[in-house]
Amino acid sequence: MSIDPLIGARPASGDDLAELYRRHARRRAGLASAVTLDRSVADEVVHDAFAGLAPRLADVRDPVAYLQRSVVHLGIRVVRRRERARAVPRRPIEHASIPEVGELWALVCTLPVQQRAVVVLRFWEDLTQDRIAEVLDLPVGTVKSTLHRALRTIEEQL
Repeated sequence: MSIDPLIGARPASGDDLAELYRRHARRRAGLASAVTLDRSVADEVVHDAFAGLAPRLADVRDPVAYLQRSVVHLGIRVVRRRERARAVPRRPIEHASIPEVGELWALVCTLPVQQRAVVVLRFWEDLTQDRIAEVLDLPVGTVKSTLHRALRTIEEQL
């Protein structure tokens, strides 16, 4: 006896899967889009749900309910994976074989994105504060204060 109420013996064929796909893939893609808030990944989620159903189709009592549940669970998994990926600090790009420079770059990588951009433009690209303001479309005063905060943060961490 199966623990899953959606699983039960019934005959199935490849035609059954093709017909299910034809009738339900578009609606499941809408469900996946609503769960993930990302239309570009919805088709992948639906594809994975159908791929998971294919070997079990003969045993699934209610394939539509099975697909709905699979799409929701797979969609949630995608969202959680993205959230975890955002939470993990990215490994700094190794630019130097000198340990001090590598350590400094690691600190720069921990800065908020705007501070990091200003530091990189100032010290790696050797731009003036006026030119950075032009590139980032910011007032010069904002560039100065952002650079000051970034350098203070790096100094504190050193």
